[in-house]
Amino acid sequence: MNKYVINFPQEIVENPILSETILETGVLLNILRAKVDYNEGTIVVSIMGDEETQKKVVDLLRKKGVVVNKLKKSIVNEEEKCVSCGACIAVCPAGAISFTKDKDIVVEKEKCHRCGVCVEACPRRSLSIQQFE
Repeated sequence: MNKYVINFPQEIVENPILSETILETGVLLNILRAKVDYNEGTIVVSIMGDEETQKKVVDLLRKKGVVVNKLKKSIVNEEEKCVSCGACIAVCPAGAISFTKDKDIVVEKEKCHRCGVCVEACPRRSLSIQQFE
C-alpha cells in the first residue's frame, strides 16, 4: 500500500472517476484527505495491493485524465524551530506523531495521512507537508 495525490482538472472534476476506477479494477482506495470544489479537486489516497496492482490503478486514473503522483515523504519537522510542545501530537487523528525518549517529536510515515492538522496546530510553524520527490 502506497499513498498518492490525485489532481482532477476542472473539465473532469464532476465525473465519478474514483468510483469507476474501483469498479473497473476491483482495487480498494482509501481517501485520506480531499479538497474538491466545482473547478478542481485534490485527493490523497492509499491504494491497496502490490506495486503491480497499484500501477494498474494509477495507469487507469491517468488514462481518465487525472494527474497522479506517488507520495514518498510525509510531515517534516524543522527541529531548530520545534520546542517539543506536543501540540501536534494532541491533534493528530492518525496517532502518527509522538515523543521520542529524548522528548523530540517523531512522525511515523506509515501512519501519517498528510491531513495537515498538525501543521496548522504547530505554534512555531516547524511542521510542513512534503508532497512528492
